Amino acid sequence: MRFLITGVSGFAGRTLARQLLADGHDVFGTTRGAVGARSYLPLAADHVLVAGLDDVQRLTHIVGQIRPEGLFHLAAFTSPAASFENPEAAYRSNLHGSLNLFAAVRAAATDCRIVWVGSSDAYGYVEPAEVPITESTLFRPLSPYAVSKAAADLAAYQWSRAHALDVVRMRPFNHTGPGQDPQFVCADFARQLVAIERGQRPARVEVGNLDVTRDFSDVRDVTRAYTLAWKHGSAGEAYNVCSGAPRTTRDILDALIRLSRVKPEVVVRPERQRRVDVPLLVGSAVKLRAATGWAPVIDWEQTLRDVLDDWRCRLDASTGLG
Repeated sequence: MRFLITGVSGFAGRTLARQLLADGHDVFGTTRGAVGARSYLPLAADHVLVAGLDDVQRLTHIVGQIRPEGLFHLAAFTSPAASFENPEAAYRSNLHGSLNLFAAVRAAATDCRIVWVGSSDAYGYVEPAEVPITESTLFRPLSPYAVSKAAADLAAYQWSRAHALDVVRMRPFNHTGPGQDPQFVCADFARQLVAIERGQRPARVEVGNLDVTRDFSDVRDVTRAYTLAWKHGSAGEAYNVCSGAPRTTRDILDALIRLSRVKPEVVVRPERQRRVDVPLLVGSAVKLRAATGWAPVIDWEQTLRDVLDDWRCRLDASTGLG
């Protein structure tokens, strides 16, 4: 099969590309930057194409040229915190970018199925009685990022009905794993702990709000859910991707410290607190499991071990120790 991944240089994009290549598929990807700067990607250079989500003509040309059977739309503005400083950028990328991609697929007259990747942040504020969150839970987004994802999710549904676009909507909850950017909490904690192990910083971990409860999965399980949804999902339908296991940020930090080689002081920094923080996001993947047979298979402790080992390799490489 031939697949196209937008945002292939991102955390989930790279993981998905490796999985598809391992399964013997022909994989292409788009990035915003120059191909020469993307040497860490698993794809051949001529399979990585530069395309911004604001360029419908370029997107139409790429889709028409490649004619993929499947298109995984992962390119996005990803930071809820940064979206408060630049909400227009979040709307342009996540809402208007999705609309441009839908228009490009329609204009290219290709029959490919789109797996559109949203976010559990679209659910926003939920009452405890609404947990675990199902796909019928109301959207109450609390950040510009979350609003942009909620709007694009609804737009994907509208295009599936009004234009018969073959699009499956995914709503992943938090996920982590090797290769994640340190702007995200698990990678940030692991980076700090490994830097302490290496003597590169004092034995102190700086944190924000440790009392929020989230639903974490391994990115490798999450991207496998995307491929199963491409095979077995129903057009227009939305599917949560989640473990169903509630974990506080404090639980995650304690587990990472236990798995590390240090016992640091934990310091709460006000500047690390989000302007608005969703207190509780825990989902149900019953619908996805019924449609595709998916279930997470990677043990959570193994995920955290892999995140720590990844940062050991990254920091050693940056200091010439590797």
